[in-house]
Order: sequence, then structure tokens, then C-alpha cells
Amino acid sequence: MKQLFHILIGFLLLTGAQAQMHELGYFGQEPPGLKAELFHGGALVKHPNGEKRSFNISFSPDGKEMFFSYYKATQEKPNPTYEIKTFKLVDNECIGPKTAAFSGYHSDVDINYTPDGNYIFFASDRPQPNSKGLDIYYCLKTSNGWSEPIYAGTKINTDAGEVYPSISQKKNLFFRSSRPGGYGDDDIYRAEWVNGNFINVRNLGPNINSIYGESNSVIAPDESYILFCSSRPESNNIQQIYISFQVGDNIWTKAVSLGPEINTTAGAGAPTLSPDAKFLFFKKSKEPERGLYWISTEVFEKLRP
Repeated sequence: MKQLFHILIGFLLLTGAQAQMHELGYFGQEPPGLKAELFHGGALVKHPNGEKRSFNISFSPDGKEMFFSYYKATQEKPNPTYEIKTFKLVDNECIGPKTAAFSGYHSDVDINYTPDGNYIFFASDRPQPNSKGLDIYYCLKTSNGWSEPIYAGTKINTDAGEVYPSISQKKNLFFRSSRPGGYGDDDIYRAEWVNGNFINVRNLGPNINSIYGESNSVIAPDESYILFCSSRPESNNIQQIYISFQVGDNIWTKAVSLGPEINTTAGAGAPTLSPDAKFLFFKKSKEPERGLYWISTEVFEKLRP
């Protein structure tokens, strides 16, 4: 409880100035350098069994709200499997962690803000006539909070399942889909978001997608690079985070591993970026390293072509 109190006090320091977020700190924690560090002990919610089940952190650009995914399933209550939780500043008081108003009744996961902070995107298994499993939804920010979830439509969503949406400043949506016709069972795609409609859905190609399957993609705000996860033979089939740089319209460099500081035998997944793209947040999956971590995105520079 004492650690959580310090986390909440630190959160109160966040301001609306995006450029100052890394200077003031996230939850009061000193920002990391080129060495990955635990993000406040590796968990934002302490599970009764002591397991670190928080992942997929997303901060609002104004620093007043943070969402994250939480694995809530237990042996006694396996469904819903996931929910989205939030911390929020209200009249200079930090509220949370609480289950988001639109979550808790279905499996909701993989949340990400748009760069302008006006929308949040996530995946959910809430029922749809032509849906099986998880699909992509979004909410619009209103004067009264977040709107009811809006189905992203059938150009994006198929009965094969779509997850981990990420939006760029150009309002291109990047996501994982298991639809047929890709390079593997799970591929990364891009769609343009125009006037509330998603058009021109395109596979990102063989420099990113492979027979091994890809997921957990997050796009840099300016689309200069994309991060994603894959389990490939060179990593002994352990899930790792890869990076590819965009050098033309949907032309990507051959993806490479982010390296041993991030990708260890504990596995790495659920990457997200701070609003200013100065920090990478991710989760290591296996004990004893299991938990939330963060690192400066300067670590990407040595990989840039």
C-alpha cells in the first residue's frame, strides 16, 4: 500500500504539457536510460496471488489519464479474461486504479490512445453478428467522459479476430489480424481512417510478417518505425519485440530484434510508447523477470538504417 501511495502522489505531478512529462516523471519515477528498468515494481495492480498481471500501458497526451490492460481471469472465474483499468486526475485528485467505465463485462484488452488524445482504441469480445472472438472498437472523448464503444466495422474486423490497434498522427490504424491471405496465421495490417471509415486495408509485407506470426504492433506517432512481437527460431521460439523502419509508403526495412536489453529468455511483449515517444513500455512474461518495464527509445537509434 505504501508503494501504491507513492505512485499515486507521483501521478499528481503530471501536467498537461506533453514535453514536460519525461522531466516530471511518470508516477514520480525517475526516467530510465538505455537500460530497461522495472516500472514501479512491475505491476500497477497487485493480484491476490502476487502475480504481475498489468500490461499494455497507454498515457493520455495531456498526462491526466492512463489506461492499462489487466489479466483478471482466475480458475474459478475464467471469463471475462481481461479488463481495462484506469488512473485519472479529477480536480487534482488521483482516482484509481479502477475498472474503466466501458469495461468489466466483456474481455477488453490492448488499449491505445490516438496521438491527439481524442480517441481510445482497444480490442473486445463483446458480441457482434459476424464476430468470433476479439474485434477492434474505439471510444470518442466527450465533455462527459468517453462515449460508448463504437465497432470499427467489417473492413477492419473479420470473423478471424483482430487485436492490438495503434493509431498514427496520419490517422492510419495498425493492427493484428488472423484473416486468411497473409504470410502466416497472424499478420500486421494498416488501414486508413477517413471520416470515421476505415479504407485501404493493406498487409505490411514480408519484411515484417512471416510464417511465425506477428502481433502486439505499435506504430511510432510519425510512422517512422513500428514495433511488434513474434516468436521466431532465432529466439528459440520465445516471444520477442522487433522493430522495422518505414522508408517509403508501406515500404519497411527487414525487421530486427530490439536486442538483449529488452529481449531476454523471459520473453517480451505488449509494447507501447509514451505520448512523446521517448519511452518504450513493455512486459516480460516469465519469472523471475516477469513484470512491467520501461526504457528510453534512444536504444532504437543503433538499429536505424
